[in-house]
Formats: sequence, structure tokens, C-alpha cells
Amino acid sequence: MNIVQLNTGLFPDAQTVIAALRQMAPAHRVDVVDIRRLDLQQSDWDGVIAALLAADLVVST
Repeated sequence: MNIVQLNTGLFPDAQTVIAALRQMAPAHRVDVVDIRRLDLQQSDWDGVIAALLAADLVVST
């Protein structure tokens, strides 16, 4: 399964979710996308959209 972890900084229990995703990593592809950065360029956002469209599951942390 292709999973995207979308780091937003909005989820209060993100550490628990991140720990669970780490356990899933050996069996599934887990891509981490951090959208909290203030210096994201257009090409970075294009990569975010591509990752989201290719994902089977998106998890916000």
C-alpha cells in the first residue's frame, strides 16, 4: 500500500500516529510530506499533489 503522511502540525496526537506508521513501513511504502515549511516553492507543491494523487491512503499528522 502507498501511504502518504502529511505533516500539517494540526493533529494533537501526531506522535502516536507517526509511531504506528513507522511500524507499517516494512510492509508498506510510507512517504512523509511536510507542508509546515514556509519556504515551499511551486515545484514542492507539485510534488505534494503528485504524492497525494498516487497514495492509497493519506494520513494527516
